[in-house]
Amino acid sequence: MASDSEKTTDRLQVMLSLKTHGFLALLAEKGTHGTSATDVAKSLIEDGIRRAIKEEWLDKDEVRRIQRPK
Repeated sequence: MASDSEKTTDRLQVMLSLKTHGFLALLAEKGTHGTSATDVAKSLIEDGIRRAIKEEWLDKDEVRRIQRPK
């Protein structure tokens, strides 16, 4: 079964500081969240969204609305 990130082809361009890009590159070298800066960024963003759901920073109606297939 495909993960949520594999089901869509929507793309989002994110502008980051050079310092942040450097941190992403360092994490990619370590392989802790992926092997490229892009993979690390995707992993950290997805982790942050899961945390926002778990901590209920997003209410349940908002989460359900996003999870419904169109």
